[in-house]
Amino acid sequence: MLTKWGFTRRNSVKAEFDLFPHSLVILRKIKFFYFVYQVHWSSLDPIVETRHLEEMELLVNKELGYERYYLNRRKM
Repeated sequence: MLTKWGFTRRNSVKAEFDLFPHSLVILRKIKFFYFVYQVHWSSLDPIVETRHLEEMELLVNKELGYERYYLNRRKM
């Protein structure tokens, strides 16, 4: 679950998630949706796997109204 998010410079979003409360995730906009760019991972959190990254992307894009574009990204 997405717990906190905000915009940063350079058209990026920083986000925090309940499963990784000590890690900061940076997402950048590519075309019409956001992708995970960096994870400032904390050893206090579980290891971030690919499935977690995809879920993070979906949650942020849903929150910002880009879910449709994200789900159709392979068709673009």
